[in-house]
Amino acid sequence: MILDNPALVLNIRMQDILDILESTLKERNWQHFDVANLKLSYLPYYIFNYDVLVEQKAGEQTYSQGFSGTMAMSAVDGKLEPLLTQIMEQQPVDYEKKVSHDLKYELNPPALKPDEAKQTAILKLAAKFGTGKDSIAVTGFRLVYWPVWKVFVTLPNKHIQRILVEGVSGYPLNIEEVPERELTWMEVTQETLEKLRTPKGWAELSGKLLNLTASAAKSAAGKKQKGFVSELVHWLLHTKLGRWTLLGIAVIILIILFF
Repeated sequence: MILDNPALVLNIRMQDILDILESTLKERNWQHFDVANLKLSYLPYYIFNYDVLVEQKAGEQTYSQGFSGTMAMSAVDGKLEPLLTQIMEQQPVDYEKKVSHDLKYELNPPALKPDEAKQTAILKLAAKFGTGKDSIAVTGFRLVYWPVWKVFVTLPNKHIQRILVEGVSGYPLNIEEVPERELTWMEVTQETLEKLRTPKGWAELSGKLLNLTASAAKSAAGKKQKGFVSELVHWLLHTKLGRWTLLGIAVIILIILFF
């Protein structure tokens, strides 16, 4: 099929998706999942250049600072996607108007016309940089299609989560939408013991323990004296921060006893 605008060449194939999903979901503490559905889409984006002038006042003086760069914006909903332009800047990318693979895909048409996209881009950048729209200039608008894998996974809690994986470098575009699973007490203990086996893990846990202890002391100091002991016990057993603190104390006691 020949496209009306160039598309970036697909580098991430179906066989790569499983490894990307495992890595992505592991960051959110999900070890098990099932792929419910998978499809390839070509999404339209406007790529453009921008110049921004930001003015700040300090007393009676006004200071100006300019910013220039390249930005990608969805041609469907006008969302800015700086990650996509980072990909284009950090690695060589190829374009094609005739799709070179034989995979089944869907082509999403743009919803924003070029004039609408320009005005939307100015407003979005004004909000991003905290300046007026008159301080922003956008040029060089061009429409491209970006291959994106739309993956639906079923998590152990029966929740179906959509994950968008761009098809050039394999970055997940909506990792922030994936809910983070809280580790169980056993998983936290195992993770801690694994880290204790390496000097790097020791250093990381020591720093974390110092921060947690300071936070616990600050939290305790701010509480009222009445019922302090019961509140402290509840905090240690029923909050994530409290359990980490309790685990750190237990680890220190074990080190003293056995080392």
